[in-house]
Amino acid sequence: MPYSDQEFIALVEAAADFVDYRAGRYFVKENSTPAGSGRLRLRDPASLPPWAIDLRRMFEALADFDFNAGRGSPLAKLCEAGVRFGWDELESTAAPKLLTHVSSKAKMGLKRELRRILQRATRPCLELERKSYSLALAALRLQEMETDRQLVDRRFLGSKPSERLFAMLRRFPVLSRIWFQLISQWRAQAAELLARLATDRAALSRRFFGGRPAGPIVALRCGLSDPHNKGRTVALLQFAAGSVIYKPRPGDGEWEWASFLRRMNALARPPKLRAPGVLTREGYCWMERIESSPCLDEAAARRFFQRLGATIGVAYLLRAVDCHRGNIIAAGEYPVLVDAEALGHVSTDAKPQTPVDLLHRTGFFPGSNRRSLQSRSSVLGGAMTGPHWPTIQDRPLKAASYEHQIVAGFCRAWRCLLETRPRRAASLRRFHRVWSRKRRRVYRPTEKYAAILRASILPGTLRSGIERDLMLSRLCSRARVPPAIVNTEIAALKRLDIPYFVSRATRHVLPDNTSAPSGELTSALRDAVHGQATVPFQARRQARQLE
Repeated sequence: MPYSDQEFIALVEAAADFVDYRAGRYFVKENSTPAGSGRLRLRDPASLPPWAIDLRRMFEALADFDFNAGRGSPLAKLCEAGVRFGWDELESTAAPKLLTHVSSKAKMGLKRELRRILQRATRPCLELERKSYSLALAALRLQEMETDRQLVDRRFLGSKPSERLFAMLRRFPVLSRIWFQLISQWRAQAAELLARLATDRAALSRRFFGGRPAGPIVALRCGLSDPHNKGRTVALLQFAAGSVIYKPRPGDGEWEWASFLRRMNALARPPKLRAPGVLTREGYCWMERIESSPCLDEAAARRFFQRLGATIGVAYLLRAVDCHRGNIIAAGEYPVLVDAEALGHVSTDAKPQTPVDLLHRTGFFPGSNRRSLQSRSSVLGGAMTGPHWPTIQDRPLKAASYEHQIVAGFCRAWRCLLETRPRRAASLRRFHRVWSRKRRRVYRPTEKYAAILRASILPGTLRSGIERDLMLSRLCSRARVPPAIVNTEIAALKRLDIPYFVSRATRHVLPDNTSAPSGELTSALRDAVHGQATVPFQARRQARQLE
């Protein structure tokens, strides 16, 4: 054990948070000051909370590891010890047969993901430690040593780098708890993924590989999405027979999206739309992998933008949000929406929403502020590089040159679903089915959550679990948001998750009762195509109030 019993108890008391204190079984206040001030102490030093017992086990294992003496940054070497501990934990707890079909390369992919998340959490504290060490060398006038970075790194880690790791964890006790939490979440996610794969192998072969056996996992990439629900992320699995995407959430949105596109393809003339194939399961899904590729010629480019307009039209009618460029893949002449979890979204804003507001909320269009998140992430925001944007022979295409195709595609989707009374009735039944399902509810942009998450792992925040809780509470609290939502956000951010909510709509927003889109909608669409700001209703009202 790298710590004495007294040192370990001091670390546990510092790492404790409000959940520990309110449980009251293990911790008490040393004085009668209100919660948030004063010091905690264990009721009985011989009785540790469950997470502290696990923490002790991790420390004992890390102390026994020989750190890599080869090349590599101090951050990589220290986190490699956590990766080895995590892999040992996975091998000792997962069923042996689950790893038999995982190649060495795929195992490296799992380890790489754990290394990444440990480095993200550890980097701020270690950079502070490393900077302090360099300043100390400068103060001692060891100039020659200071200029040799590799020599400084070796001296910084010392002859036994585990001592450097434990010294850092002693100064930042909450980081030690975060380490074990991240490793435990990674282990649970990896075991869950492999178990689900073992259950669904035959179904995957039928759905995605034409009945051919999938074969072993040749390669595996995790971390392809924001972490939700205790660190779970989207993963890409490559088999001998092909590749599939694994999503650790229900695939109802993707299934409904594909259903709408199939209906449109059956009713309308070409060009047809495309949705990824999906295999839904209870609580998770498998999806076809869509790869970016260029348009073959100018005719294919015109079809691409007509399909893009139709995709925008369907997203608008389904009241979809989060259709940003990261969720669109330009697969030849097909714009493919690969993430449709936020269909039928109802705004938390009680103020009236105009048709242009709802169009803007889909995520396809830039906002009035070109520096805003909406503008930077929108499909038509001006970024003509990346897998979302069409090209011909590596030449990016300008949307303004295809204004007619985009607007025509939008109107085509509208007419296809709402033009006649029977079509409108059938579409409304489908709309109600979407709205009746539980689906993702977006309370705050991911970028804002990510900023709070980064603040929660700064060195000054990781000295006290309760102080970290107070900081998260201060950053998450806001008007008109129920306390239960804020508490859920805090709990997610504490474990380095991006908060994720699902709910049913409390009210239904029906599409406009017309057989064709309004001139206001098509004008807003043309403005966005030409790079002019699509200003939502609320912004226009505020501008009028300032005049």
